[in-house]
Amino acid sequence: MTAIGLALRLARWGILGFSVLAFVSTLIQALGFYQVAGHNAADRLAFARSIDILASQFTVLLAPPVRPDTVGGYVQYRAYGGLAILFAVWAMASAAGAFRGDEERGLVEAALATGTGRARLVASRVVAFALGSFLAAMAAGAALMVGVWSGGETIAFRGVLEEAAVLAALAVCCYALTLLVVQFTSARAAAAVAGIVLLALFLDNSLSRTFSWLSTARWASPFRYYELSQPLVPGGTFDGRATLILVGGALVASVVGAVAFGLRDVGSPLVRPLLRDRPPSYESSRVTWWRIPVLRGLYEHRLGIAAWTAGVAALAAVMVSMTKSIVQPLLDIPALARFFGSFVHGAVFASFLGFFWFTTAQLLLTAFAIVQVARWSADDSEGRLGEALSQPVSRAGVVIERTAALTVGVAIIAVVSAAAVGYASRAQGIDLDTTRLVEASMLLVPFTLVFAGVGALLAAWNPRAAVGLLGGIAFGSYLATQVGPFFRWPDWALDLSPFKLFGNPMSDGVDGRNLALMLLLALVCFGASILAIQRRDVGA
Repeated sequence: MTAIGLALRLARWGILGFSVLAFVSTLIQALGFYQVAGHNAADRLAFARSIDILASQFTVLLAPPVRPDTVGGYVQYRAYGGLAILFAVWAMASAAGAFRGDEERGLVEAALATGTGRARLVASRVVAFALGSFLAAMAAGAALMVGVWSGGETIAFRGVLEEAAVLAALAVCCYALTLLVVQFTSARAAAAVAGIVLLALFLDNSLSRTFSWLSTARWASPFRYYELSQPLVPGGTFDGRATLILVGGALVASVVGAVAFGLRDVGSPLVRPLLRDRPPSYESSRVTWWRIPVLRGLYEHRLGIAAWTAGVAALAAVMVSMTKSIVQPLLDIPALARFFGSFVHGAVFASFLGFFWFTTAQLLLTAFAIVQVARWSADDSEGRLGEALSQPVSRAGVVIERTAALTVGVAIIAVVSAAAVGYASRAQGIDLDTTRLVEASMLLVPFTLVFAGVGALLAAWNPRAAVGLLGGIAFGSYLATQVGPFFRWPDWALDLSPFKLFGNPMSDGVDGRNLALMLLLALVCFGASILAIQRRDVGA
């Protein structure tokens, strides 16, 4: 089997899974357009105005829409805006797994032992991901064409092909950047560090739409070049120069990453800190608290928890500072001013901030849960789980300890971010209900536990597929809350989504029924994971 063939084989489940996700999400958005936009010009123009107003609230995540009165413009905004984020996450997870995760599993050493050079190995992985990402992007394009056909319209195939090319170019650029970054990190920190870098590049572009002083730095963000192409919009353009910059950036990052890979030892980062020589010791640690399960779990992941806490709190403060600049223009619109007129401006700002920030916080903590599940899966394949079970510790005890440590870690993030929101809101003159702020922040804990419980079950069943499957479930869960009401899905189906169960606690308070459902879902999933882990051999 060729190097590219082996790389495609290793990535086949990721390619299949993200192709299905891209197809389903794009098809739902295309079909949803005909459900809500109307069929005459007047209805669609009114629909476009409502989308423009809604989109102004989320410029920190997505670029403003162009021609949302057309199916191409609407799907460009609603589907492909989210797919850009999804493909970037896929690229990050895939590259970190290919170049550091596979080292821990011994797959890289096995490939090098066959005589495959390091440069060839890197090239095969990059080419395989490029092919896979283009196939997934074409799956999204096929879904768009099916949706448009069902609405009795047509869309130019050239635009679909161009959009697939620019989406795949973004994904490959993110893959290559991750490939470069992980050469300088340890295997366990690779995904986290790469995620921080890509998040910084994403925010560099998205926040520049609000903070003009960032506009001079957005040239460094690959997401900026992706947004320059709008081939699905009627009269839109495909920016070939921007797409070539993405491809060129991917090539440069791949070459530099390959050079760095060639200079380091397998299993070690390129740059290692100088450590003081110490005589070897075979004595067990005498630190008492190291024997306390939850504390040792938190200590092991202390740097990651600290980084997540600082990052989430900083982003919370930034979003609070953006609230007035986003809401105030909406108050100046006559039609909306009459609606907002029954509220005090401070209440409007507080209500919007509650929705705006906690929607973002849910997405961030979903990513946090996925990162933890990735670590649990790695512990299984890298032998750490077997080592822990030899202590001896029961398998149920391992799951319970992981759950407790995760719960405390999420609680720390939630408390610190709540403090950041409270402090920043006072500085901005926004009057928040402190009790509801604390309740809404702590509600993030059971919300995260639902996804972590699903991930624990998947990791107990199939560790290698757990991260990809959990990412797909999380994306589908979020998508369900966006399109479910349009298609009149039953309440019981929507209640399976933690995003739906979370609600808007800053405005409506904590719903006891929804809280109980989240706790029940988490309990069932963790309980099922305990049963599943008993039935599978470690490492199998």
